[in-house]
Amino acid sequence: MKTIKVGWFIDDTHRAKFLFNEPFPVKKTRRIPLSKRAVQACPAVNHFERRYFQVNFPYDLRLRYEFENEKHNLYVIPEETRIDDDLIAQNIVLMPPKFWRDENFPTIQIMCPYVFISDDDVFMSQLPPFLDYKHNLWPGLVTAGRFPINIWPRILSWGFEWVDKKKDLIFKRGDPWFYVFFESKDPTDIINLIMADNTDELKEYRKGIADTVKYTSNSFGLFEEAKKRRPKKLLKERKK
Repeated sequence: MKTIKVGWFIDDTHRAKFLFNEPFPVKKTRRIPLSKRAVQACPAVNHFERRYFQVNFPYDLRLRYEFENEKHNLYVIPEETRIDDDLIAQNIVLMPPKFWRDENFPTIQIMCPYVFISDDDVFMSQLPPFLDYKHNLWPGLVTAGRFPINIWPRILSWGFEWVDKKKDLIFKRGDPWFYVFFESKDPTDIINLIMADNTDELKEYRKGIADTVKYTSNSFGLFEEAKKRRPKKLLKERKK
């Protein structure tokens, strides 16, 4: 067992960086146990939650999907949304139908400028916030994903497949948005999440990742080449 450092930062593509919260352990949201037999006292529960970190939604948003005149339309409901009109298209996209998993499930993407990096062999999964009840109220499915952040520190994206098209997708600032889960070689390792610097060397390395999906459908086939070109150290903790 050892401590694994995982760094996070907000990519420079987004200006309003202070909107995006620091990922925090799921355990942080739990209440004080009512007794020594309460759920929080169970070692299996604690072991399960130890590597899950929560990211909250950055602003108020209400979206509505409609199909009319043979067109797929995504509407932002102004009364329950706090993001200026000129920023909507930059942050929220209704994907073309050819990108959907199912022709009946319209798919959207919301800009998610988080980047995670480690110098250890670590896989990260991006998952729906399934331990929070609000997640069950969403009218569809979150698109989950898993990749190695030590060699592929790509910017995240948040995908959503709209199943119940009669219901709106609603977020309030501070609502659970998604979880990130970290896997190292040893399941007993402890994950230490730190804020990282987006150094010049890391920026240069990440240029090799940018836009690869525009050239190949199997970006995972580039992992070996990425390993060859990766500097020995890319994670630098930000000093306060």
